Amino acid sequence: FTTPSQAAVRTEMKARLSHALESMDAADREVIALRHFEELGNADAAHVLGIDESAASKRYIRAIKRLKEILDRVPGMSELPWK
Repeated sequence: FTTPSQAAVRTEMKARLSHALESMDAADREVIALRHFEELGNADAAHVLGIDESAASKRYIRAIKRLKEILDRVPGMSELPWK
């Protein structure tokens, strides 16, 4: 079960992640959204974006790197599992 304090921490982290994503370039947000939130594979994301599969892969890797750099500057985000 989730305690009220754990729920509050999770809500705050979600807000910080949302703010970080909003601060990113639209192209970066789009490729991250397709891969993570829409759960598309690289080939499908490339098709949606209208680009080559290798370009989609590179765009995704760069976007994730930039997101991590942004999150490194956000207080309290260092304990996230992907760090």
